[in-house]
Amino acid sequence: MKKIIFFLWIISLCIFCYAQGNYYDSVINLTGQSLYTALHSLISTNTNNSYNGSKAFLFQQLDNVNGYVTCIYTGQSFYVGYNYTGSTNPNTEHIYAQSWFEVENDPVRRSDLHHLFPSDSNVNSARSNYPLFTVANHNSANVYYTYTPWQSYRGLSANGYTVFEPANESKGNVARALLYFNTRYYDTLTQQNVNMIPDLVIWNEQDPPDTVEISRNNSIYEFQNNRNPYVDHPEFVNRIWSTPISDDAITSPSSCLSLGSISPNPFHTTTVLNIKSKDVLKAEISIYNLKGQKINFWDQTLLSGTTELIWDGTNSTGKKVPSGIYLINIKSGKESITSKVLLN
Repeated sequence: MKKIIFFLWIISLCIFCYAQGNYYDSVINLTGQSLYTALHSLISTNTNNSYNGSKAFLFQQLDNVNGYVTCIYTGQSFYVGYNYTGSTNPNTEHIYAQSWFEVENDPVRRSDLHHLFPSDSNVNSARSNYPLFTVANHNSANVYYTYTPWQSYRGLSANGYTVFEPANESKGNVARALLYFNTRYYDTLTQQNVNMIPDLVIWNEQDPPDTVEISRNNSIYEFQNNRNPYVDHPEFVNRIWSTPISDDAITSPSSCLSLGSISPNPFHTTTVLNIKSKDVLKAEISIYNLKGQKINFWDQTLLSGTTELIWDGTNSTGKKVPSGIYLINIKSGKESITSKVLLN
């Protein structure tokens, strides 16, 4: 039996490698911002804008197993036959909520199968457009399940915002779908005051891709001509977001300077830095890319208390810089603060 299982695993691995071919050759050795932007270029080849076509493929072929499809949030199995297109229950869940789209009503985003999944229509409505994040107290949350071990929750995050937490069995799928969407379209993963990235990074590790998710990625590639790189290479997630973007700043031992927050982060147009200082100080604020190149800087007088600074994603000539991860350094005398920010 062990020999048979090993043989089947080898066959699956060969099919997986064959399906990828040389797709990742140009990015396989990159990290950080370079990997993030290179993946964006690599996967920006899908042009399918037929939502009806995507739904038909989703329910009739992609997620159809002997006439059944499975809810992404509850594991509930629905018999739909081979002609169903998601018109009633189950329906189609956009993991990246349509109301979040940077380009309103964009048909390509709407039709992108990498973030479309069958869902119980009632659970889909309950999820609404709430951020996908960890619910702090499951005992006080709304629970969504059927007769499977899968349980999803809607409740409050640790910071008091309403969020929707998918079942443990689908957390990785959800995380990789959202990180794909962010990389493909540069649409932000901070919604309703919740930065989802830290939890998505954890979910990706806790629930790695299985053979079903890998096979699904291959099928989508054949349908819309791009892949989800985080399914093929889940290690890419840590290469880009090795420390969550919302991490505390790296601060000097002295406590005269501290960074309260960077918000929003990730950002698209502007982000606000809240810098705390015990005294009135002269400081230099510098922006670096991940190659260590200083792309912008300015002098600032920091007031005693909190000073808000705004960066609009431009370099020293006023030109918008490419999307990616940047380091913000605040230096006054021998004291220094450095923190990451992601520009979408």
